[in-house]
Amino acid sequence: MKKTPLVLLLALATDAVAQQAPTPGQRTWLQPTTFSLGSFGNPAGSYGPLTRWWWPGNLVTKTELQREINLFADYGFAGVEVQALQLPTPMTSDERRQLQTVDGPEYYENLRAMLDEARKRHLVVDLTDGSGWPPGGSYLTPEDGFLSLEFAAVTVAGGQKARVALPRVPNPTPVPARLQAVLAAKTRPKAAGDTSRTVPLDEASVRVLTAGVRHDTLTYELPAGSWQVIAFWSIPSNEQTAMAATRQQGPVLDHLDSVKVRKNYTHLFGARTGLAPYFGNPVRAIFNDSYEFKANRHYAPDFLAYFKAHRGYDITPYLPANMQKGYNFVEFMRPNAQPDFTFSDQDWRLRHDYDLTVSELLGEHFFNTSRTWAETRGLLHRTQGYGLNMDMIGMAGLASIPETESMLGPEANLKVMTSGALLYNKPIMTAEAAVFMNQAYTTTPQTVRLAVDKLFAAGVNQVVYHGVPYRRTSERLGTEGWYPFSTPALSLINFSSNLGEGNRFWPDQPEVNQYVRRVQYALRAGKPHADVLVYYPFLNVEDMPDNPEEIFTLGTLGPATPPPVPPVAQAAARAKQAWAAQVYPLLNELEHQGLSWQWVNDASLQAATPGRDGQFAIRGNTFQALILANAAVLPLPTAEHLKDLSRQGLRLLATGELPTRQPSYLRWQENDRKTAQAIQAALKGKNSRYLRQPGEWATWLRQLTPAVRFSAPYPFTRQTQRELPDGSRVQFIWNKSAQWQNITLALGSQFKRSYWLNADAGTTTPNAGPTVSYQLPPYGSVLLYAATTPAASAPAAPAAPVVNPTRQLLALEQWRLKTDSVELKNTPLFDWKTNPQLRYSAAEGVYTASFEWRPPAGTAPYFLDLGQVAYTAEVFLNGQRVGKRIYSPYVLDISRFLKPGANTLTVRVAPGQLNGYLNQARHGDPRYKQFKDRQDQVMSGGLLGPVVIRPGRVAE
Repeated sequence: MKKTPLVLLLALATDAVAQQAPTPGQRTWLQPTTFSLGSFGNPAGSYGPLTRWWWPGNLVTKTELQREINLFADYGFAGVEVQALQLPTPMTSDERRQLQTVDGPEYYENLRAMLDEARKRHLVVDLTDGSGWPPGGSYLTPEDGFLSLEFAAVTVAGGQKARVALPRVPNPTPVPARLQAVLAAKTRPKAAGDTSRTVPLDEASVRVLTAGVRHDTLTYELPAGSWQVIAFWSIPSNEQTAMAATRQQGPVLDHLDSVKVRKNYTHLFGARTGLAPYFGNPVRAIFNDSYEFKANRHYAPDFLAYFKAHRGYDITPYLPANMQKGYNFVEFMRPNAQPDFTFSDQDWRLRHDYDLTVSELLGEHFFNTSRTWAETRGLLHRTQGYGLNMDMIGMAGLASIPETESMLGPEANLKVMTSGALLYNKPIMTAEAAVFMNQAYTTTPQTVRLAVDKLFAAGVNQVVYHGVPYRRTSERLGTEGWYPFSTPALSLINFSSNLGEGNRFWPDQPEVNQYVRRVQYALRAGKPHADVLVYYPFLNVEDMPDNPEEIFTLGTLGPATPPPVPPVAQAAARAKQAWAAQVYPLLNELEHQGLSWQWVNDASLQAATPGRDGQFAIRGNTFQALILANAAVLPLPTAEHLKDLSRQGLRLLATGELPTRQPSYLRWQENDRKTAQAIQAALKGKNSRYLRQPGEWATWLRQLTPAVRFSAPYPFTRQTQRELPDGSRVQFIWNKSAQWQNITLALGSQFKRSYWLNADAGTTTPNAGPTVSYQLPPYGSVLLYAATTPAASAPAAPAAPVVNPTRQLLALEQWRLKTDSVELKNTPLFDWKTNPQLRYSAAEGVYTASFEWRPPAGTAPYFLDLGQVAYTAEVFLNGQRVGKRIYSPYVLDISRFLKPGANTLTVRVAPGQLNGYLNQARHGDPRYKQFKDRQDQVMSGGLLGPVVIRPGRVAE
């Protein structure tokens, strides 16, 4: 950006404050784990999950912050991400004033007191980029905010020399609008039946008239006809922060200006805050959420020159095709607008080139600046590189720590960021986990487990729960206390998940965290591995449909209604649906065969180098094959590089529609032909194939030689792999089905020993031979460790007995059920939401059953299978505690508790708490009025069963 010398000097001076060399802690964070079997059962606490920790602004006390930090440490969290915000919630005026003092001296005192305690307990702390979202605040001036390219137009008649007052745009800010260009274009007649507000323009008629402007007056001479004179202005977008815990909101920071970006960081983390001594320990990173804004069209002062230098042509005559109200609005706030002007059906290329230019500006000025600013101070930059139309995979490569999130839904979206982590060698891949829209207080240990396993299978190796609120109680709030996304003052939106002390299942969180810690320890070893790369053709993740074979994309196992697609985005949504219909079956075939895959972007493909036996490499990572799946549009440089790679033996599979177009407007007809020719030439390579029929995929894929091969197609799995420096392999395998499943793997000859790692129990079980099998429980997981050296050893457990899910020795069908208000005798099991007495109950249910036990012949162990439980079950047999299950499988070994003759079984079941809140809302309790319109969300409750006793068998 062009800045005055004074501004540059000031920026450089303030940027120098508190600089320091990278700390040992920072270097450690970015080092892969040296995996040890002996550490798997109880890895260091630093491998645990993090959580977003919401503060009600500065309405906090040092004592409470310190108490909660110790609670996090005691409960198995590895750290927190602090987010001090302001959302509507009942409070007094004095409390409101205190809440709004974020960014003041007392706030930083509280923050430092918390950091001192976190350092003592060895927790890491990530700090969000200021209060509220998107980044910015009242400490910025209107000049520091985003710019938007706006236009004003007037219809004039040609055929004479004329003067007209320059059309101007409304500008609600004190920053003067700056004229960027003035164009004239002849209008074309609309097509029959076209009722849109879009004005058709004759592209050949466009004239740039900027030089004819004098003193806000345009002098022009145009041929006869009806013309649009369009003036383009650069003005502040005037977007204000939301949720900032200050008395006033302020401008959202201009992310396309590195000087302003540094100014923002210097204010929030500079010398006045006293935070520098904590950089690196315990403060690990600055965090930026997804890049979703409210601007009609993002712009920068040097945009036109930058565009010409990077796209190869002048965008000025074509600016009208990029005008659309709300084009750069966050998706859920996007107005139902249509383009203001159109030239032809090739306008999409102009928008693509404009978007790509914004993407590159964002990468240069925000991502690179943020990472450099942080890393030169011993910090990292963690961020969610999506939201705008941009090269998201490449953006992951510009972050210190890239992040994805559960709310992105399908794995096609989740893998955009994890692919970037692989391709750009980012060792930590985080995820905003277990959060879904309109599901406050529906979260259970089972839903958390499903959410994190879906993320692990997509390539995540550090989850950041969304989240835990600061513990604040009030007589105007329910007993659950303050939760920012569900209060009586906020009913329009709600999000899961309150995982803190106000959650019924908070006591079970340590067990969930222990599971997560073990998995993350294994998945931080080495580096991610993919057998196959699949080309990703989009610049956004919006409107991606679910894969029919996936589960839990919207936070529920039952039928779920996806959010409606805005009318203006429906065409793009239909295009993605058509693309996915061709591509998802191929991705599923990869999964069935146990082949690991990731997406690849153009920049990475253009950096690819050939290898032996059809393989290729990108930034030190080797892959067996590349797939172009239904990729109709491909940039010319990518197509030409693929042609060269195929001549050198690249193993290339093309399927569906072949690339016949490239996306840029620059000489598009000529370059389209070159792209099609390059791909046709690439398909003539000795290792290239074009397969039209889906049935041909499996045969082609079987020619690949994965180090670990599925012995049969397994449609119930999703998995991810890690490759260790010595060639050993760690593989996470998730059973996404509700049934018990058996899996058999064939290990390559390079592996000398292998183990099954059970992250629930923390056990390691050795295997014998190159063929290994495992019984996966419903929605369960397992890790395989295949070692290339025979020296691998650990306190390994022998093969333990497992339940035989196909045999039943005894069914328990009659029960006594007692809650705090209801008692039922001799009742079969049922779902509480179907019973008028229990539909709205949130009380613990105590189930009791008596049965006669006659031990069958043999000495096999015996298991109690509770079937379905909503949602946790603690089991007692004959007065002795057997154990507790908080998610599937609800199976316990009861061998040593059974006795011949009469037995009494007691199961204490904890339902969710939502139904109780719905009931409070039904009865007019003002503390729960946010639940009034959620009566259709009644959750299942109780012990659903069937409850049976099953025999065991020794695992294969």
